[in-house]
Amino acid sequence: MLYLCFTPFFHLYERMKDMGKDLNGKELGRGLSQRPDGTYMARYVDRYKKRQTFYGKDLKTLRKKLEKERYESENGLFASGVNITVTEWFEEYLKLYKEGKVKDTTLYRIRQTYSPCKKDVLGSMRLQEVRAIHIQSLFNSLDAKGYTYGTIKLLKSLLNELFKKAIGNGYVLINPIGAVVMPKKTKCDQRFLTEEEQEMFLDVAKEYYHYDIFCVNLSMGARIGEVLGLKWSDIDFDNKTVHIQRTLHYSKVNEEEQCHFFFTTPKTETSDRIIPLLPETEKILKRVRTKQLRNKMLYASTWKQEAPFEDMVFTSQYGAPVRYGDVNRTIKKVVLKVNLQEEELAKFEGREPRELKGFSPHCFRHTFITNCKKKGVPYEIIKPYVGHSREEMTAYYDHNEPDIDYDNLKKISFLGVV
Repeated sequence: MLYLCFTPFFHLYERMKDMGKDLNGKELGRGLSQRPDGTYMARYVDRYKKRQTFYGKDLKTLRKKLEKERYESENGLFASGVNITVTEWFEEYLKLYKEGKVKDTTLYRIRQTYSPCKKDVLGSMRLQEVRAIHIQSLFNSLDAKGYTYGTIKLLKSLLNELFKKAIGNGYVLINPIGAVVMPKKTKCDQRFLTEEEQEMFLDVAKEYYHYDIFCVNLSMGARIGEVLGLKWSDIDFDNKTVHIQRTLHYSKVNEEEQCHFFFTTPKTETSDRIIPLLPETEKILKRVRTKQLRNKMLYASTWKQEAPFEDMVFTSQYGAPVRYGDVNRTIKKVVLKVNLQEEELAKFEGREPRELKGFSPHCFRHTFITNCKKKGVPYEIIKPYVGHSREEMTAYYDHNEPDIDYDNLKKISFLGVV
């Protein structure tokens, strides 16, 4: 109560403390003062918590400028005298153009894309002082550190957008990105498993907990987040359909919080889809359900599913959702074991070992699509099944799509053994 009584007086004291005087001791107003040489000085703290200072001989003119600068700062307008850095403008850009308009996961990925700038001197530079040479130096450094062409390209696109918006707001006059040269692109074909590689992988993967996830991914071609986000309510065994309507994530949404599970809607509009439940996938899912029921009974006291992660198809032994990172690590373990076994077998048989190169879970999706094409399945059928966007479809061809007939797709065997 005592604190509440003195609060107004405290704020009044703070304001009075900031009141300046001229050389004759006359009060000039908050943020104004007169120097010994007769020059007047104006000071205020802007919205970025930075103190701004400017001078003038005419008090009236200086007072108007101070009021204008303070008003523009408080209301998010851009005063020409504000020395905003690239990182400060990036944060402002997110608030103005991204927050509330894109998914939280997209916002986090944008921050991740920008992070090399924040760690580099570029991030602390004044926006108006940035030239192409500064960005080029950063790109060359990232290339030397082994950053992929795609990652650097994403950063270039983000910086291009940042400077375009800054120009549109009258904050800078030039966009330095136009004079920046990308590093040489290294051709990298999309990875998929050959029939021999798939057989080698699955033969060893049987020993691991995530084996059924691999099999479903290979037989369905969905994105790994879509597979991990499946619920039993999405599976209609009677009508032989699967409704893909969410993606499971395990990550941060912003820098301040810890990694956690959350759902988002599928990647694109075409990603929310109902597809046929293929025979091989149905067989695997029924096996998964049997194992899960057994785990529920076996770990009854510790089995736990909390909203909104109840009814999940793929879980840990104790009912928790499955993390993408754990699936990825299991793939690495399987690949390592495959190659170790192959080396020993090759020595015994007196031949050169066959190497299984590493890959990510997304490789299963490419493998499914490749197997469909090899079996002569038209792309008109593949596209809606895997939920390709129009942009992805242009890699093939674009024309009016006929009625979809999945009969041939249901006859294909995508797994040598399940």
